[in-house]
Amino acid sequence: MPNVERQGGFTLIEMMAVMMIIASISTLAVALAPGSGRARLKSVAIDTAALLRRERLGALMSGRPRHVAMDIEKRALRGESGGEVRLPADVAVALLGVDGAAGSLRPVVRFEPDGASTGAALAFERENVRFEVRVDWFTGGVSIHAR
Repeated sequence: MPNVERQGGFTLIEMMAVMMIIASISTLAVALAPGSGRARLKSVAIDTAALLRRERLGALMSGRPRHVAMDIEKRALRGESGGEVRLPADVAVALLGVDGAAGSLRPVVRFEPDGASTGAALAFERENVRFEVRVDWFTGGVSIHAR
């Protein structure tokens, strides 16, 4: 049998292994990067809408008005039921809600036992991406709008 000499170089399997490692590291770097843009902002809007809907349901079930307020110092929305949504530092917030403030708490919306509310609009913006969470004053319904 003829003697075959080994030549230097990489095999296909070695090249594929290196490419898989690079792809894995790239995926982790993107996923762990602070402020993942639109997805993170959408998550804040969805969490806020869920908090508002829980408080509206709580007002309907308990027969008492329920409030949601914003803690300006801690950058968090808080409901009377104890629910909280923390707002990332890199997200700009514009708020149109109930007038008045008590210390660092600023009222956002009040839900009445009949389902109505004072109405509110919260806009979350980051890197030219904007989501608005709106509370209808008549029905108390909560909706999310992307811009």
